[in-house]
Amino acid sequence: MLKVLLRPAGWSGEWAGPGGAGLTEVVFEKRGDAVVARIKLIVPFELACEKPVLLENNSVTFDGCRDPAVTLVYDPSDTVYPLKGRSPRGYEWKVKPK
Repeated sequence: MLKVLLRPAGWSGEWAGPGGAGLTEVVFEKRGDAVVARIKLIVPFELACEKPVLLENNSVTFDGCRDPAVTLVYDPSDTVYPLKGRSPRGYEWKVKPK
């Protein structure tokens, strides 16, 4: 999973849920034994944050800048949005390579 996430250009994410919808950019970085997500919320307003990442065999979980516990599952057969998932607050995420 780590090899998939570590793209220098990062990822573009779209999310939608009970409070609205927006666009996010995410860059995953390995720092020693830890992996972090550098997140930039683009729409509906700009906000940046950095959060630790939990990796599983085919998924990644992290807190967004405003949405906690986002879990994305990797589907290598989806060439457009290979990472998709949701958060406990009811937000659906779909993420594609930049």
